[in-house]
Amino acid sequence: MSGGGVLSARGFCWAVNRAEAGMALSGLRGDEEMKKRYYLSMLSIFPLVVVFDLIYGVVHQSIQIVLIQMAAHFILFGLISLPGIRFLYRPIDEMFAQERRTDAGERRIPQLTWYSTVWIFLIGLLNATLLVVPLFVLPSVYSGSEVFDTQQMPLIFIISAVPSVLFIFGIFPALICYFLINDFSFDLKLAAHARFQILYPPGKRKIGVTLFLVFLILGFLPILLAILEMVVALDVHYAQFTKMDPIKTVLVDRVVILVGTVYAIVLVARSFTRPLDLLLTEMNKVSEGDYSREAAVVTEDEIGVLTNGFNEMMTGLQEREVIRATLGKYVNPEVARVILDNSIQLEGETRACTILVTDIENYTTLSESLTPPEVVRMLNEYFSVVVDVIESHKGVVNKFIGDSIFAMFNVPLDDPDHALHAVQAALTIEKITATRTFGKNLRLNTRIGVNTGMVVAGNIGSADRMEYTVIGDDVNVAARLEKLNKECGTRILLGENTEALVRDAFDLVELGEFQLKGKEKLVKIYKLADAG
Repeated sequence: MSGGGVLSARGFCWAVNRAEAGMALSGLRGDEEMKKRYYLSMLSIFPLVVVFDLIYGVVHQSIQIVLIQMAAHFILFGLISLPGIRFLYRPIDEMFAQERRTDAGERRIPQLTWYSTVWIFLIGLLNATLLVVPLFVLPSVYSGSEVFDTQQMPLIFIISAVPSVLFIFGIFPALICYFLINDFSFDLKLAAHARFQILYPPGKRKIGVTLFLVFLILGFLPILLAILEMVVALDVHYAQFTKMDPIKTVLVDRVVILVGTVYAIVLVARSFTRPLDLLLTEMNKVSEGDYSREAAVVTEDEIGVLTNGFNEMMTGLQEREVIRATLGKYVNPEVARVILDNSIQLEGETRACTILVTDIENYTTLSESLTPPEVVRMLNEYFSVVVDVIESHKGVVNKFIGDSIFAMFNVPLDDPDHALHAVQAALTIEKITATRTFGKNLRLNTRIGVNTGMVVAGNIGSADRMEYTVIGDDVNVAARLEKLNKECGTRILLGENTEALVRDAFDLVELGEFQLKGKEKLVKIYKLADAG
């Protein structure tokens, strides 16, 4: 016996699916359109069944059977299915209508695919039962049929028809429904995420298991059914009870199953490609610098796990950006980037460095005549200018000590001309501070010491509080040179190591050898001829 079917007219469901695709993500169509799409996806099984009935009617040339099946399918997949569809979607519909998260709606969204699949299977099972049972208990329904003579039909033929009818009316439409509603649930979860910030866990479903079940339904079961039908066709004399050609009967089932299989494969492929496309879209936005993305987890398999991992990575990137932005307020932004990229040897390294130390002349006297807010305003204006100058010359401000600035060049950022840039920065600072005022129209004279040498750069401090800085004898020399300006009546003093590196670029004047505090050897000191 040939089973009725649900597999054909793939363009109808594809049109339904494509017409509504993406609306949850865009938010332009609203809740009613989401509801409409679900209803159409579920009801689309009915026209597929009708087209399938027409194929069987053409092959068997039986108007009676076609009309009986179409009427039954209209009642089952249309009228009876509609209340169930409404019941399944009601919690979701109410949640969106109320504009608030509800436990029932939140639970129903991930359940919708399986609940819808079971509902269609039950309708298909009822349909198959209504078709097969009359052959056993009410043969008069088919009496006078152009196809069957139920009075002569052997039991083995009726029994062999049951698996075929159950497969085509129950299992196959349930499979189609599963992937149709699964695709719809992607957009539904996107809408729930956008509207209510609902982020579902990835789940434990395995892609391999899903593919195995698909192979079992689309590949293995049809082969078993074909073998069963061929065995019956060879053992039973069809001519005794039907006008149908046995080969034609078996082949038409195979053709219908083939057409349905092609459609099912399209839906199966889409169920894997769509979540990946959605994730790739979010990843592309991240590559454009948008670190605020959070991808909705729309599947419960490894793709969902991958999406969840992406969200965890995004959380880390967001935290990293916050750290970068915050750290950039305390150190040079480039230094912050290097630190976060783990390009700095925090355990310590020895390298050449030029140290620049600044100090405001008569700062104590100035600050005594100002209120605390006025002192802060003056220092902030002054530091803003000096820091900009240092950083524009590839230097890094390491710390502020009262009114002093401690800056370093060639640490941690490589700069072959660090000594040259440090001296240029010193000259620029002196020129700017000599031509403008700060705070309450105050003139601030800056004293600067510059020295070059080998230092140890790394994290210094305790286990709980550390600071990236440089230490070494030449660091102390730079600080001593800054203070020596007061004794020498100068604004900028250079150590002999720095002089050796910049003598060709500047006109320098040797002031002699000095005994600096903490140094046993005398140190030659230089000033710039065009500086104070």
